[in-house]
Amino acid sequence: MTEPSYPSSPLPRRPSAPRGLRRTAQQAVRVFRPSDGTSVLQLHPDEVDPTLSRKALDLAMRVAEMMLSHGASANDVTLDALRITKAFGLKAVHVDVTYTSISVSYYRGHDREPLTTLRVVRARSIDYTRLQRLQALVQRIEEDQDVDEAFELFAAIVRAPHPYRRWVVTFGNAGVAGAVCVLLDASLLITVVAFLASAAIDLLICWLARKQVPPFFMQACAAAVPTVAATALMAGAYQGITWLEGVRPELIVAGGIVMMLSGLSVVGAAQDAIDGYYVTAGARSFEVVILTLGIVVGILMTLQLAQRVGVPVVLSGAAPPLGSLGQQLGGSLLISAFFAISTYAGPRTVVLCAGMGVLGWVGYLGGTLLGLGSISSSAVGAFVATLVSVHLGRRLTVPSLALTTAALVPLMPGSMVYRGLLEIMVHAGSRTSAGEGTMTLLNAAGVGLALAAGASLGTYLARQGRGNLRHASPRGDGSRAEKSAAAGSPEAEGATQRLEAATTGTIPVVPGDGIRPE
Repeated sequence: MTEPSYPSSPLPRRPSAPRGLRRTAQQAVRVFRPSDGTSVLQLHPDEVDPTLSRKALDLAMRVAEMMLSHGASANDVTLDALRITKAFGLKAVHVDVTYTSISVSYYRGHDREPLTTLRVVRARSIDYTRLQRLQALVQRIEEDQDVDEAFELFAAIVRAPHPYRRWVVTFGNAGVAGAVCVLLDASLLITVVAFLASAAIDLLICWLARKQVPPFFMQACAAAVPTVAATALMAGAYQGITWLEGVRPELIVAGGIVMMLSGLSVVGAAQDAIDGYYVTAGARSFEVVILTLGIVVGILMTLQLAQRVGVPVVLSGAAPPLGSLGQQLGGSLLISAFFAISTYAGPRTVVLCAGMGVLGWVGYLGGTLLGLGSISSSAVGAFVATLVSVHLGRRLTVPSLALTTAALVPLMPGSMVYRGLLEIMVHAGSRTSAGEGTMTLLNAAGVGLALAAGASLGTYLARQGRGNLRHASPRGDGSRAEKSAAAGSPEAEGATQRLEAATTGTIPVVPGDGIRPE
C-alpha cells in the first residue's frame, strides 16, 4: 500500500483582511465617551453654601423671567441663566423654558433633594433697553459680582425708568404707519390720517390692556380704527368732495396693519425653532396666527357694517404702487427707526435699526431685479438683513433681536392683507373674484412665512461660528481670578457704567445706548 504524497511546498496562506478594513472594524466597536448633550451622573456634588445656592438660583430665575417677558429667545434665556448659576459655582443645573413658564433645577447629590424653582411669565412687553441692561448684568456677574450686590443691581434695573416717555412710544407707533404711506407713495392727506389713526390705535390698545381685555379682541378693536377712517374717506369721495377724489384710503389700513403686525414675535418664533425649542416656537407661532386673525376679523366686521349703513366699499383697480427709489429707501429707514423707538430702544440701537431696515429693503429690491416674485424677494431681504444684524449685535453689544425685527417691519404685507379682504368683501357673490381675494391673502401668508424662513436661515448661518447653540458653554468659563482680570476690558467697563446709570439715573459716558430717566 503506497502512502499518499504531499506537496513539498506549503499551502498558500489565506489572504488577510486589508489593514484599512480591520481599522474600520476596530473603530466601529470602540467605546466612545458620551457626547456633551448626554446627561452624566455627577458623583461629587458642588460644595456650595446652601444659602448661596438658593440666592443664585433665585437670581437666575428672575433674570430669565424678565428677559423672556421682554422678547428674548428661549436659547438666550437658557444660556444666560446657566451663566449666572455657573458663575456662583452651581454646575449641575437644568433650565427648562417654555413660552409661559421657566423652571430651574439644581442637583445637589444623592443624599439631598434637588432644589427646583418655577416662575410663570405673565406680563409681556418689548423693551430692548431693559433687555440690554439685563445682558450687561449677566456679564458683570461673570466677572466677579457678589450675589447680594447682583440682587441690588437687578432691583435697580427693575426700578429704572424707560428711556422715553409713553407719548414718545405712541409717536413711534404712529410714525410706522406714516412711513408705510411714504413707502407706498401716498398723498400728504393719507399720510397724516394714517399717522393719527395709528396713534389712536396705540392709545386704544393701552386702554384695553388696562381693562384686561383678551389680546384677540384687542387686535380686532384696534383694526377697526384705521378701517373706519378709510371708509369715511371713501364715503366722502362718493359724496363728491373734490379734495378727496383720487386718494387711496386703503393705504391707511395698510399702515395700521403693518404697525400692529410689527409687535408680533415672528423673529422670536423663528429663532426658537432653529434652536430646538419647539414648544416655545409653536406657542409663539400660534400667538402670531391668533393675533393676525384678530386683525382680519376687525377689518371684515368694520367693512360689513359700512356696507350695511350704505357706505360704498370701493376697490381700486390695481395694487398700490411703490414710490420712487428715494421714497422706498427713506420709507424703510423711517419704518425701522420708528419701530425701534416704539420698543424703547436706545439711540445707538435706533440708528442701527434704521440701517438694517434699508438693508433689508435693498435685499428685497435685489430679488425683484433678479426676477423673483414678492415671496422669494421678501425671503432674500429678510436673510440679508438678519445675517448682518446678528453679526452687528454680537460685535457692538446691542440686542440682535431688535435689529432683526426692525429690518423685517418694512417687508410686512400690510397692503396685501387689506386688499385681499377688500376683494372678498366687494365681490362676495362672485366665486372668481372672491377666489382672487383668497389668493391675495394666501400670497400675504406666503410673504409672512418667507420672512420667517429668511430670518431663520440668516440667524443660523450667522451663529455657525459660535458652535452648538443648545449646548454651548456659557461665556466667562474659568476661575474668579481670570474673570476679575477680564474686568478691565472696555466691554466690561461699558457694562458696569450702564448698570451704574440704571441705578443713579444718569447718562453713561460710554459708546452705547443711553439710559436716562423719563
